[in-house]
Amino acid sequence: MDFYHSWIYQKVINTEWFMWIIVCVVLGINIISPLIVWYFITGKKMVKKYIAHKKQNQQPETGNAT
Repeated sequence: MDFYHSWIYQKVINTEWFMWIIVCVVLGINIISPLIVWYFITGKKMVKKYIAHKKQNQQPETGNAT
């Protein structure tokens, strides 16, 4: 089968609007990927700090309440 003469190639893949969709998706992924990586790197640390802080605040204080 000759792929370049098929309907899907001629009417969809080889069109200007489809190429612009591919360009925009790749550009969007390239712009957003550092933010996603940053979220996963710092987000886990922040969650751990939040859980530790929450546990520390929930423990009752032992001492005189005056």
